[in-house]
Amino acid sequence: MPAKKKTRIKWGNVALVAVIALAVGVGAFFFFAPNEEEGVFLLPEPPPAGEYVMIDFHFPRLSEDGWDTESRQIELADQSVMIHAVISGVAAGPYRTAMLAPSFPAGLAVLSIEFAEAAARVDIGFSETFNGISASQRINLIGSLVYTLTELDFVSDLRFFVGEDRENPLFADSDPLRRRGNTSLLAEVPPPTPRLITLYFPDEQMLWLRAEERSIAVDALIGGAYVFAVEALFAGPSIAGLSPSFPANASFNSVQQFDNVVFVDFTSDFVNSMTGGSSAEFWMIYSLVNTLTGLSGVQSVQILVDGQAVAADDARFHMDLSSPIERNEDLIED
Repeated sequence: MPAKKKTRIKWGNVALVAVIALAVGVGAFFFFAPNEEEGVFLLPEPPPAGEYVMIDFHFPRLSEDGWDTESRQIELADQSVMIHAVISGVAAGPYRTAMLAPSFPAGLAVLSIEFAEAAARVDIGFSETFNGISASQRINLIGSLVYTLTELDFVSDLRFFVGEDRENPLFADSDPLRRRGNTSLLAEVPPPTPRLITLYFPDEQMLWLRAEERSIAVDALIGGAYVFAVEALFAGPSIAGLSPSFPANASFNSVQQFDNVVFVDFTSDFVNSMTGGSSAEFWMIYSLVNTLTGLSGVQSVQILVDGQAVAADDARFHMDLSSPIERNEDLIED
């Protein structure tokens, strides 16, 4: 664990009263205003000193596994100002040590920074670019911010969000409060955690939904369990007697949870190509809804197409998908 910071005094730049350089031969002479009482040459008094703290900024190594630090001075100021300065420093990347690599992916922006002083917690909201970065990039980004910001004595926990939503932090499936105790500085992506998820597929006669329990590797750095559940539905059933609920060309833009609703955003290319009829659509939707509402904290599912809500009279669908759809236990075979 890196050494904690120490407070140091930094003198401001000392202004010279007058400097006149005269080249004579190979020499140069500097004249300062004399002190008439003592008859000596003096520099002016330095300005009042500002107080600074030394912070170890944590970055991944560029060409080998592991992490290292780059110490920088941060002005001792209001806590929120210091937090902004540290985050800006992490975003700027290393500049003194050639062996270190940036931890902020290109194009990623910080939309909001909030400090809850009583909880010693910093909330950071990223731009939507976060959804498109790799697991390795997320490890570097989160690790760098957690370990650097907790160099400040008044910060112990961090929470991360995407966009403006404050109800659904990242890592909600594990522990949304990120700290040194649950955040690793790793050069490689850790193996995802297996999780038993109940998937629902229609039977071969398309009369009932039947459950299939499957162990699915859920990687919290990529998304919640609902993301992996949808991907598993797209892959189809793995036991006999069940039918796929989605066609082979099914595709989605994103799956996100807000409050107790999961929003599944299908691509328009997939929706426009659906030709299975009303029965196929019905089992597809309720396969999705009953699977996702089986996850903790999910009560309903809202369908979107390319980020837009579906109108009640949308001719591409036989069902009314304009509002969130709740679980239907009557469709599940006992």
